[in-house]
Amino acid sequence: MGSELAFAAEILSAIAALTLVYSTLEPCKSSGIQYLLGVPAGFALIAIGFITGIPYLAAGSSPPSIMLVTGVISLLTQTYGLLFISLTYARKTRLRILGESIILEIAIPVLVTIGAVTFAIISGPTTGAAVPTLETTLRLVMAICTLYVLYETERNWSFTQRASEGFVTVAFGFLFVEQVGFLLASFDFGDVAVFLGYEGRILGLAILVALTVLGMKKADVNVLKRLGLTALAH
Repeated sequence: MGSELAFAAEILSAIAALTLVYSTLEPCKSSGIQYLLGVPAGFALIAIGFITGIPYLAAGSSPPSIMLVTGVISLLTQTYGLLFISLTYARKTRLRILGESIILEIAIPVLVTIGAVTFAIISGPTTGAAVPTLETTLRLVMAICTLYVLYETERNWSFTQRASEGFVTVAFGFLFVEQVGFLLASFDFGDVAVFLGYEGRILGLAILVALTVLGMKKADVNVLKRLGLTALAH
C-alpha cells in the first residue's frame, strides 16, 4: 500500500476517532455512570495513537530513533484505548471486577506494556527485529480486546439488533478485521494485508461514527443503547 494512501488513511482514522470522543463524551457523562467514561477515554487514546502514527509514516528520512519512539507510542496508546473500551464492556459481566477496580484498570495496561516490551527485547535479538516483534505482540492484544467487545455486543444481539440493527457488532467486526490485517502485515504478507487493515479500521470507525452522530442530540442516551452499553448483565 502506497505511503500516501496510508498517510491519508491515518488522518481519516484520527478524525473519526476524535469524532467518537466528541459523540460519546456527553452521553457518558450525563448517564451518571462513571465507568462509562472509559469509552470516550478509550477513543481519545486511540486517536492519540493514530495522530502519533501520522509523523511516523511521514518520517521516512528521519533518524531511526525518532521513528522508533513514535511507532512504539502509537501502538501502545492504541492498545491502551482498546483495553479501556473492553474493560468498560466487561463491567456488566461476571468479569465486572476488572472494571470496578481502579488498581486493576491501571495494572492491566502496565502489565501488557511490560510483557510486550520484555517479549520484544528477548525475541528481538533472535529475529533481528525487536520493533516488529513488539508490534505483533500489541496487535495480538488489540485483536483479543476487539474480539471480546465483538462477543459482548453479539451476546446481546436481541438488544443491539433492536437498538442499532446490530451495526455496532458489524463495526467491531471490521475493527477485528483491522487487527487481523495488520497482524498478517507484520508477518510479511505484503500490501494486501496492510490494505485489509486500513479498510477494516476505516469501515469500523465510520459505522461507529454513524451510530453515535447521525440523528443524535447532545447527551442522547440512545448513543449508549446503540453501542450496546445498556444491555443486560450476565
